[in-house]
Amino acid sequence: MTSTEDYLMAAAFVLIGGFTFFLGFIKMRKYRLIRDIPRSKIKSMAMGVIEIHGHVEADKLIKSPFSQTECVYYKFEIKEYRQSSSSKKSGSTRKWEVVGSGDRSVPFIAKDETGTALVEPDKAEFVVTHKKVFYQKGQGFLASLKSIPRIVKALKTFNPNDTTSLLLEGDPLQPMEERKGLQVTNVGDRKYYEYYIEPGDGLFVLGTAANSPDTPGNIVIKRGKNEKTFIISDKSEKAVLKNIKKTMLMCLIIGGIFLVTGVLLLFMAMGIVSGG
Repeated sequence: MTSTEDYLMAAAFVLIGGFTFFLGFIKMRKYRLIRDIPRSKIKSMAMGVIEIHGHVEADKLIKSPFSQTECVYYKFEIKEYRQSSSSKKSGSTRKWEVVGSGDRSVPFIAKDETGTALVEPDKAEFVVTHKKVFYQKGQGFLASLKSIPRIVKALKTFNPNDTTSLLLEGDPLQPMEERKGLQVTNVGDRKYYEYYIEPGDGLFVLGTAANSPDTPGNIVIKRGKNEKTFIISDKSEKAVLKNIKKTMLMCLIIGGIFLVTGVLLLFMAMGIVSGG
């Protein structure tokens, strides 16, 4: 390996490590913000960054793509079982790959025992577990390769009012709980994941409360101009913090490893540390 290659390798490790470590600090800041903001009652909450707990109510609803569940937010993922070629020694590998995803939301009402407030979910970070998974048998390896253009086209032309546009060629969708016993997975098979928040679901929101004369209660909760942290979840505060902490620690540890490795490689390239 040449000296130039040594420096490039060291720089790559430092850049990757620094970026990952920085993401860890962003997650740490978000973790501390959620942990330190006191819970507010809707009726008495002040303007600014707030945290509320309650449940979802809504006049306007949308339907999730596959189960047609009425909700205020949904996210979907389509995964396909694919075969990829590698070296002659290791042969080919098969794994599930995400081939499409999307989400949609509408404004809704957050309600607790003291009152209600409008939530404008634009640019919110949703923390929602998947609610339903559907399975679809494909048409084999060649059909899987040919389906790529159709997947791209389906996602580009997706109409929320015509969710059948996402149901690609293959057998009808089957709920995962109905797939009994051991069944063979073939290349081209797909899984359709749905995440959604529906009326009546428990609600955790951390965002910015602002005056809004045109809304119920004259208050709207949205993403702030100064504090941009805006989280909407059907999980508890404890569960949200657990997810963020896990990602934070992973970023800090992996980022730290890459940074230290990059610095050592740099010192070795400079002759400060011996590689022997």
